Amino acid sequence: MRHAPTRTQTIVALATLLATITMPSRARAAEALVEGFTVEEYATGLGSPTCLAFAPDGRLFVGDRNGTIHIVQQGLIRPTPFATIAVHDFFESGLLNIVVSPTFESDQFVYVFASVSPEEQNIIRYRVENNRGVERTVIRDNLPSNGAFHNGGGMAFGPDGKLYFSIGDNGVRDNAQSLTTLAGKISRINPDGSTPADNPFTTPTGGPRATFASGFRNVFRFCFDERGRLFATDVGSDGAQRREEINLVTRGGNYGWPFVEGFGDNATSADGMTDPLFAYAEEGSSPTAILSYAGNHFPEAYRGNLFMVEYARNDIFCLPLNGDRIQAQERFVSADGGAVDMTQGPDGALYYCELVGGRVMRIRFGDDTSQLIPIGGIDFSEEDNGGDDDDDDMTPDEITPSDTCATGLPFFFMLMTLTLLSVTRRRSITFRA
Repeated sequence: MRHAPTRTQTIVALATLLATITMPSRARAAEALVEGFTVEEYATGLGSPTCLAFAPDGRLFVGDRNGTIHIVQQGLIRPTPFATIAVHDFFESGLLNIVVSPTFESDQFVYVFASVSPEEQNIIRYRVENNRGVERTVIRDNLPSNGAFHNGGGMAFGPDGKLYFSIGDNGVRDNAQSLTTLAGKISRINPDGSTPADNPFTTPTGGPRATFASGFRNVFRFCFDERGRLFATDVGSDGAQRREEINLVTRGGNYGWPFVEGFGDNATSADGMTDPLFAYAEEGSSPTAILSYAGNHFPEAYRGNLFMVEYARNDIFCLPLNGDRIQAQERFVSADGGAVDMTQGPDGALYYCELVGGRVMRIRFGDDTSQLIPIGGIDFSEEDNGGDDDDDDMTPDEITPSDTCATGLPFFFMLMTLTLLSVTRRRSITFRA
């Protein structure tokens, strides 16, 4: 008689197979699929980068899953890290996001979202001084985590100057509908971490809650467009009902999870819940980045359209918009190395990072690069080693990754696929016991 494998045996088997399946093939280079566009290396030699954020002056902050934040200038990594945070990086945990203050030129603030223990995530603010993070301040602590899955990690400033962030349901479906937890929600706070008085939900005593919208499974990324609209991806579940979503999020909205996934019908709709703007299944299974193009480097027809990274497919899609309607899901770039986050540079080009490949790549249009951030030509020999960040003197041994997470393996999103998405839909793989 054959016995079904245990959960642990299944995880080990899937992780082992995924480690070989999802490693990027160096024979398949990143390639633009639309005439006139080029994909090129911008920076190499990073570890497992999970997030990107540009300062207005062209410095690029790159967060590594292990807690290290680098500054990249003209494609070169500064030799001294901007900051090092002790993180819990088991499965979908770690350093998950970094954003630059909308008033950076006056306040020099950078905000980081990180899993700091198996039970807690923090939003941490630094001030930039001599390319180092100083005046470390935890502006929001005790954000929920289950130590492994559905931790979210989205973070962005809205046009109202408020800081928005997302946390997944922590693997507990009912969290998405409960106002007693920030899990399964997109939240809104002031830049100092306090809760705005005009947020849509209140506590039993009448105080404001941080929750801005609810009913999400695992929003890893979201973005605002030039009109102030908030677009959020939501990673789908498993099986025939699975749908990856792009939601147009509004104040106080409820986006259905776990009652509705994708578009509701008479059998599945629930009162007061909002359908996604767009939902898909066959085109991928792991949306990990989304942005609204607002630059002038691409042809004018692209301005205002959405771009989305599909990690499981290693593809970047262009999503043309007509009002509030997504017209199509068009493959734009065939990526490589585990594309996981994407941002627009101050030069109008798009930049994305590879979790596995350890590179930052640039998508540009045309042959004229004179207006783009140059690559090379900086001398870091007089690097300033000053700064008073609390973690500056930490050695790698003092960083606290999980003992059970193999060093260097891209478990962060391979196991996102394993548990959030299931292997059966990622590469049509089945397992027989």
